[in-house]
Amino acid sequence: MREKRLEKILNYLKEKGFVTINELKESLNVSEATVRRDLNFLKQHGLIEKYRGGASLKGYPRELSFFVRLDEFKNEKKRIAEKTVTLLENHQIIALGGGSTIYYTICALDDSSLHDLTIITNSITTAWAVIQLKKSFKLIHTGGTVREGSFECIGGHVLSFLEKMNFDVFITGADGIHPIVGVTFTDIEEAFVARKTLERSKRVIVVADHRKIGKIAPIKMCDMNEVSYLITDDLSNEISLSLKKRGVNVILA
Repeated sequence: MREKRLEKILNYLKEKGFVTINELKESLNVSEATVRRDLNFLKQHGLIEKYRGGASLKGYPRELSFFVRLDEFKNEKKRIAEKTVTLLENHQIIALGGGSTIYYTICALDDSSLHDLTIITNSITTAWAVIQLKKSFKLIHTGGTVREGSFECIGGHVLSFLEKMNFDVFITGADGIHPIVGVTFTDIEEAFVARKTLERSKRVIVVADHRKIGKIAPIKMCDMNEVSYLITDDLSNEISLSLKKRGVNVILA
């Protein structure tokens, strides 16, 4: 219940910019004390600014276009991609989200020993990467409404499609990865799609460069104990141990 409340508060702040405690109390149908505790929690995690009688969303970095992110930390992302494909096996059904690290993961398939995969994605850029490969893999795109900037498809059509599927592996990026809070996204609809895909998958692989580690984005997608592998380029010993205690296999690229 608390997670849902926190998510509602963050979404409300994204829409309004500023919200009073009384507005949250009425909207969430909870006590003023509960609202204050929730706001204190969000402030402690650096997501909001508190003011007398209300709160505002702390300036979260503007989401960059896929094509801008493609050139950021390119070498680190390529190393992560190379490690990721070593966890895959021929004849598997693989679900992938969008993002630049996922794009490089697809590119890495050309130099791998893999030759027989069914690849399912809601991302136009991921699908395009598959089409550009020298190798030929079976590609299925979910369709749906294209989200500007990320080029991921979202909406009820995508969720209905995923509900009928079963995946061997789900590979996803993230906007934040925190041992306690979990895997988080900036966009709520992309988080819904990722969550549904996770629920239909046997294994979950999260790929992200070091900038995402320890960060908390507004929308929670899953707990860390739901993640099979985290593949990143750098990680502190403290966070690594905390992740391993939650059953996450950590791989450094």
